[in-house]
Amino acid sequence: MEEPTGSGVFCSRMLSMVNSEDVNAIIQAQRHMLDRFEKTNEMLINFNGLSNVRLQQMNERFLLHTRTLVEMKKDLDSIFRRIRTLKGKVSKQYPEAFSNIHESPISEDDDDDFDPVPHSIATTITTANSEQSTESCDLSPDVISPTVSRCSSAVLQDEGPDSVPTE
Repeated sequence: MEEPTGSGVFCSRMLSMVNSEDVNAIIQAQRHMLDRFEKTNEMLINFNGLSNVRLQQMNERFLLHTRTLVEMKKDLDSIFRRIRTLKGKVSKQYPEAFSNIHESPISEDDDDDFDPVPHSIATTITTANSEQSTESCDLSPDVISPTVSRCSSAVLQDEGPDSVPTE
């Protein structure tokens, strides 16, 4: 037989140092991790697909709601414009009733600062005549009692975003 060379001896010693069972266990663990990563990757792909579909649905709903809000604002602007027109006509027909009304000056530029909750109901409800009925009217800011509707001399001021004082 031939005598082993230095490189042959080195390789045989290296192979004898490695346990084949440990190598097989490492390969098994790597295959198991590969399977888990593939499943995770599939789950992430499915999640991204479902999220994309849901995002498109929500985007359509968002656009629909945005259009609805824009239409509602146009409608409200139209309503407030009509209220101002009617208020102007009524003030021309009955100037004595409107002479005692104290309106707050709200300009067209104050749309951004519009506070939907008035600071005091008492500032928005005033008496039109000095001849108020004998019934009591609760004009407290936190509670509007049913008796307010029976007070025929109470007039609501236009507090809309486009309200303009009429005199």
